[in-house]
Amino acid sequence: MIPMHPFLSDCVRRGLSRLTIALLLSVGLVSAAPAGEWRALVIGIDAYEHVSPLKGALNDARDIANTLSAAGVRDLTTLYDGDASRDAVLSAWQQLIARSAQDDILVLSYAGHGAQEAEWVAGSEEDGMDEVFLLAGFDISAPGNGERLRDDDVAAMLRAAGGRSVLVLADSCHSGTMTRSIDPRITRLGTRLVGLPPFENDVLRSQPLPPMLAQAQPDAEDLEELPNVIYVGATVDGQVIPELMIAGEPRGALSWAFARGVEGRADLDRDGGISMEELSRFLQETVRVATEGRQSPSLTIGGGTRAAVLPRVDDDLLARENSILTLAASTKTALPILKGLSETHKGRLQVVEDGPADLFWDIDEGDVLTKFGDVVLRAEAGNADGFAAVVEKWVFLSDLYALSRQRQPIEGRLKPSVGHIPEGSPFQVGLTSDRNGYMAVFALEADGTLRLLAPDKVADPQGRDTSIQSEKPYVLNLRAALPFGADHIVMVRSADPMPKLVGVLAALDGRKIDPSIMPSLLKLIGDSAIAIGIAGVYTQPAG
Repeated sequence: MIPMHPFLSDCVRRGLSRLTIALLLSVGLVSAAPAGEWRALVIGIDAYEHVSPLKGALNDARDIANTLSAAGVRDLTTLYDGDASRDAVLSAWQQLIARSAQDDILVLSYAGHGAQEAEWVAGSEEDGMDEVFLLAGFDISAPGNGERLRDDDVAAMLRAAGGRSVLVLADSCHSGTMTRSIDPRITRLGTRLVGLPPFENDVLRSQPLPPMLAQAQPDAEDLEELPNVIYVGATVDGQVIPELMIAGEPRGALSWAFARGVEGRADLDRDGGISMEELSRFLQETVRVATEGRQSPSLTIGGGTRAAVLPRVDDDLLARENSILTLAASTKTALPILKGLSETHKGRLQVVEDGPADLFWDIDEGDVLTKFGDVVLRAEAGNADGFAAVVEKWVFLSDLYALSRQRQPIEGRLKPSVGHIPEGSPFQVGLTSDRNGYMAVFALEADGTLRLLAPDKVADPQGRDTSIQSEKPYVLNLRAALPFGADHIVMVRSADPMPKLVGVLAALDGRKIDPSIMPSLLKLIGDSAIAIGIAGVYTQPAG
């Protein structure tokens, strides 16, 4: 990684992407006044009868249900696997509306497969496709193809709620490409995507909606602009939703992050309420970090509301997420090396002989890969020392992630934001802060080398690259270079200059991360930081 020139270049702030119905959150309170009862319908489907099953959707649904229950939601209906039929979903939603008051908040949570089909009304969708949630009994052929919810169905459900606030959390996907290709050496969990051919006999074409929903006909008003609706998308268009191993179980990153946020982590200013601005910042960073940049959530808030509307739980319902990194190698002859590393980092590493691991060592190629199918060090881990340096970096990175969740999040914006950046190509990492302050920025390069990026006395001897101004873009210009793989840019923000931290980082510049200094460096970062952001950058050789 090569710094090109100082920060403070003109960088257009990234806007929120258009949200599709495939993954949205809608909550609608237009004032901070106390709300009525919370009432929830939670759907989770792993056991599909006729399409590929999932492994984490049921975990997501139960996690959401448990979190809402602990937050005080007493009216809670769950539909899991085979119980989640179209009739059951629509009936349960009608009943939820019927027993609710006007100031109640209705929750609709869906975790399962998403898909796309050709639009029913020509010209109604920009891409010519309608988004679909697939229910447990879905089949391509009739009558099973009626077991789905189209985006128009969900729109009718939201409109049927009248002026009530509605929260819809749907962890699924509909699009067909990923931010980065997956290396075939890695066996991964599935994705929440099903491709649909044209239906020969579509049951829904002749099946009417239940009366309450049929009355909620679409009008000229865009659903995304309704004043009582807030959309949070787990991904922007063009990304697929992977299932991940989180806290030792298959899950979807959005559901997991949402549940953790309601447990109190999204209450960033610790005032006892979770505003939509806080939820947005928390989800954007937490989902991006959990997926190593493969999934980028987006948020659109109808009516401009930022009211504190979410309940919160002042405890972790889920045990503290597993900080143990798993290791595997391409040959069993490497097991003694892996076990030696696990002894060095006792309680932090675990050797896996079969199945996916957080870090996989391809000894013949000298590559190290993640469970996501990314090469995090290319061709430079041909011996035990090279692999050990990568492991030590990722142990330290795991600690930094944990520390960052105890501070204000920084969304490290990467441009370009997808794919692998070829050797010699420029890229930018930056942010827009909501307040003035100071920055210290360093990189953990693919091979474990620490590189101080700001302050950069050569590129900017006046030290302007350490100062940030509220609402003005702060951008670091870099260029891809050896070592290739995953570089992680760590941004530390403080209200005051950080001479002690900068001095230590300068002394470590160009050196591999040493396990003996990790605790003291982590403490120094924690003592200095108001906010911490970590952005993963994936590079590859030219050509």
